[in-house]
Amino acid sequence: MRIGSGSDSVYQLFLPRTKNDNLADGGGQRPSGPSIRGVGGSASDNSIAAALQAKLAQSAFDRNDSNGDGFVDKQEYIDNSLKPRSDGYVPDQADVERRWSEFDKEGKGRLSKEEFKEGFSSVVSVSVGHFSKPIR
Repeated sequence: MRIGSGSDSVYQLFLPRTKNDNLADGGGQRPSGPSIRGVGGSASDNSIAAALQAKLAQSAFDRNDSNGDGFVDKQEYIDNSLKPRSDGYVPDQADVERRWSEFDKEGKGRLSKEEFKEGFSSVVSVSVGHFSKPIR
C-alpha cells in the first residue's frame, strides 16, 4: 500500500475497515477525520509529508504556548514536556532541555511560531513510506 497515492487522508489509512469498505469503487463509509490534501485535492507524497509536518508543528506550538502570547519560552516548553503522559511516562529533564536547545539554536530562550516550527521541523522528520501488509 502506498500512502498518498489516490487517498485524500492519511488519517483514514489507520481507521478500522469494515466488510463493506471498498476504496476502489468508493463504496462503504468511513468516519470522517482530519484530512490532509494537496493543492487541487490531489496530493503528492511530498505534499502529504509537508502537510503532516506542518500540522504536527502547529499542534506542538499550540500545546507549548500555554500562556497564549504567541511565543514558546524555555520554561513553558520544559513545564509542558515534564507533565506526566497518560501512560505515566515522564521524560528526563536533561533530555527535555537538550531538545529545547535543538529548537532554540540561537539560545534566545523564546521562540516565535515560525522559529518554533522551523526548529521542530529540523528535529522531527516526516516522510511518506510504504507498507507491505495492511495495517489492522
